[in-house]
Amino acid sequence: MIKYLTLLLSITSTWSQNEDWDMDIIETSLLSYKVELFSSGYVIPWGMCFLPNGDLIVSDIVGKLYRVDPKSKEKVLISGVPKVFNKGQGGMLDVEIHPEFEENNLVYFSFSDLKGRKSFTAIARGVLRSDSLVDLEIVYKAPDKLYSRSPYHFGSRILFDNEFLYFSIGDRGEMNDAQDLSKPNGKIHRILDNGDIPMDNPFLDNNNDKSSIWCFGNRNPQGLAMNIDGDIWELEHGPKGGDELNIIRKGYNYGWPVITYGINYNGRKISDKTHMDGMEQPVWHWTPSIAVCGMKFYYGESFGPWNGNILVTSLKFEYLERVIIDNDVRIGSEIIYEPGSRVRDVEIGPDGDIYVALENPGRIVRLTQIIK
Repeated sequence: MIKYLTLLLSITSTWSQNEDWDMDIIETSLLSYKVELFSSGYVIPWGMCFLPNGDLIVSDIVGKLYRVDPKSKEKVLISGVPKVFNKGQGGMLDVEIHPEFEENNLVYFSFSDLKGRKSFTAIARGVLRSDSLVDLEIVYKAPDKLYSRSPYHFGSRILFDNEFLYFSIGDRGEMNDAQDLSKPNGKIHRILDNGDIPMDNPFLDNNNDKSSIWCFGNRNPQGLAMNIDGDIWELEHGPKGGDELNIIRKGYNYGWPVITYGINYNGRKISDKTHMDGMEQPVWHWTPSIAVCGMKFYYGESFGPWNGNILVTSLKFEYLERVIIDNDVRIGSEIIYEPGSRVRDVEIGPDGDIYVALENPGRIVRLTQIIK
């Protein structure tokens, strides 16, 4: 029995375990579903996206991309990816396809770009031909002088809104950089699909040209998702406390590290302020931290009672949480899956099923509702 007390909602979930951990039947407050293993053999499956034909593309942090056939479950390595800085939190990160993939076959991915022994978050794209990426090009990279040996806080999720590509970069362990508009770390960025900077972006760079920065003051954002109204929501890691759920808006300052609900890992205060004029409050904060990562709004028939809810992954407490939103306010939540593994990412399949990326060992499971 799982009991999870929420702001306005107290829900009980029960589940029964079979001998195989990834073959469960789980009952939640609104529906029941089964869990089955979909694909395995990863180190850390960091990001996922579906192709129009139903194949699943999976990024593995060690620097690999895979293509998984949903029927045969065959997993094939995609060639043509660059070398990554696979250390600490760095590696091959998120993956997404272009909205017009059926016409251009473009796959985009974020990764920790390697320059000597230093790295920084970069965004690349390539044309997927069978099981190879060709015509690879970097559509975003930071100046070489900003590359560092830090293995922390790369971000990085990517999200398309028509021709616009949003992506996150963490503060890279330099917290004050999140407030510095001359530096790209600790920010959400917005570019065109070819890497050009939209002329309606809110800030200028050091050359008085338009900057890719869309908003700032973000510690280490690893979740980006869009709701049915076109609003972009974000998850970011706090320090010890203060994981945040935010609505991302043009030019806004989200406060890190001037305001925060968290403290340093050594117990010392980072700031004595949680509010300040001109700085946004989160829709919700998890204190203590649950180590948020991937997120998706659910829309579909398979789990219809969950429509409009946000699926949030927890690395630290190893669960998938359903967050209930009403008029941009969190009104409740429910822990819907506890696999006994760190939960890295979540994706909605074309069939409406829910696909969850797990660590220890690295694998992907599929959740399918049981119709009674």
